[in-house]
Amino acid sequence: MTKTKYPAISLFLFCLILPLKLTANQQLDSLKYISAAGAPFLTLKMLDQAQPGIDEDLYEWILWEQERYSILSQWQQWDELLIRVEGLPNDLPEQFLQQAATYQIRAYIALEQNRTARKLLREQLWKADAASSNEYKKWRQLVIETYLNEQRIDDARVSMLRFQQDFGLENKEWIMLRARVLMQAERFEETIDLLSRRLDWQSLFMKLLAEYRNKQHDAQTIWDLAKKRIDTIKDDAEQLASYWSIAAIAAQAISPKNEVTALEARLSINATDNINLYKIDADQLWEAYFRYAQLVGNRSELLVGDDQSWLDLAENAKQITPVKARSLLAYLMTESSQIDIQQQAAAIFLQTLDLQKESNKTLIDQLFNQSEQFADAKSIPVEIRFQLVDMALKQADITEATRLMSGLDSIPKDTREFDWILRQARVLLLGGKLQQGDQKLTELIAHYSEPNKLDTDHILQILFDLQTLEADEQAIKHFRQLMNLSLEPNQRREILFWMADSFKALKQYERAALLYLQSAMFAGPEAMDPWAQTSRFSAAESLQKAGLVDDARRVYQSLLDITKEPGRRSVLRHNIQQLWLTQSVN
Repeated sequence: MTKTKYPAISLFLFCLILPLKLTANQQLDSLKYISAAGAPFLTLKMLDQAQPGIDEDLYEWILWEQERYSILSQWQQWDELLIRVEGLPNDLPEQFLQQAATYQIRAYIALEQNRTARKLLREQLWKADAASSNEYKKWRQLVIETYLNEQRIDDARVSMLRFQQDFGLENKEWIMLRARVLMQAERFEETIDLLSRRLDWQSLFMKLLAEYRNKQHDAQTIWDLAKKRIDTIKDDAEQLASYWSIAAIAAQAISPKNEVTALEARLSINATDNINLYKIDADQLWEAYFRYAQLVGNRSELLVGDDQSWLDLAENAKQITPVKARSLLAYLMTESSQIDIQQQAAAIFLQTLDLQKESNKTLIDQLFNQSEQFADAKSIPVEIRFQLVDMALKQADITEATRLMSGLDSIPKDTREFDWILRQARVLLLGGKLQQGDQKLTELIAHYSEPNKLDTDHILQILFDLQTLEADEQAIKHFRQLMNLSLEPNQRREILFWMADSFKALKQYERAALLYLQSAMFAGPEAMDPWAQTSRFSAAESLQKAGLVDDARRVYQSLLDITKEPGRRSVLRHNIQQLWLTQSVN
């Protein structure tokens, strides 16, 4: 049985020693890689460990702080970023404070607090030396962005013209912002002219959208061009999101089926698009589902209220035309007055999606967690909530898992009671409700009368969670419960080791050493297989901490006698030497 928590912890411990091994720049690069790999919160914890104090080395502190802001922005942790920036002392270098102000302003814009952002921008722009700041042009452009977000198109256009007169920039970021302003102002020909000589995909995309709005192409042509482009895109989520967005816009004038297809594809992509002009969200997809369902219902001459007939039609359609099926099922989930029909519709809805694919999980999250249709978790159909809980747990989002689990007392269909209670216990424990989770686990193991390896492994994973939470007394209690059952020999051997880990964490080193040795000798008194060697080494460490130096030395020596690998022999010799030194000093 392998503890799944160890890889992350090992990585964390590795990075804690980075200051001893690497330069500051190398350390920062390592953190960037870990953040990019999808572990921003682990990165921030490591950053807390490695960042020097502000009074210790101001220059190094600033380098680390800038990386912190970058990570918080990338992962949209706006509230934490604002707390950090707004707590900065005023006597820091002005250039850094200006950069921090830009991060602060962008955070308020992301939180749709454009008025606050503009107030902060004015404070920066009205300073006597503002024009000499490296941030000055960014601030001027951010003013335009706040106007766009508030649909103050005339103000955005005036600010754009003034900026262009002052600076005459031609870089890509500024060109795209100008294009957005012109599009919002419905100056489509000017937009096309601005982008006509550019070949980057963002410009080509925006130009195509402007041509559609300028009636140079009909909706079907835009749909065909977008789909043709989509078929050529590989591994570029932002570009895919953008072209599915324009396909969804065109589909509004083609058919509800096309619109559902495009919106589902767009909302399955976990990336922003390049439009920032037309909001595309889950509520639009719900509306498209309803329109398509009503169209199908009318064509099939289904009566409103005859929910079983609608459900039967969806069931028959799910294999051949899943888009049609999902539209009918979405309609039933929200419009049927029969709870049983709603739940059946939810279950079949999930069946139409391959939930092994991350894209489909993203779609489910958008439809049920990011929609006004289901603003209250309790209104989400039970079958869907079960799926969302599992998704939240796999993403280690315990707050979300707890929210979704609240009030869920019934066992989901086709789910074993064992699995359900185990899931409840884990959500409670990781959600900070230690007493309730511990009670669930106690009851579960008490009724665990026919153990099997897989289920026991699942229980052990939760006990590892308890150890991570430093609830070692509770973990020991449950390890003992398991040891009273008829387990496989290897699992009994492993549990002795994990139990020893908990006693070691409680600083009960003699008991830990005894259990490590019992685990080592479980296969026989002379056992020296890899597990036995690891257990004996851990036993020696605990014996040393318990003050039983002679015992520790003998265990280390027994390992040295059979170890051939030079690196391990060196470690064992070093440990034995340390024991001699400790004894001679004492």
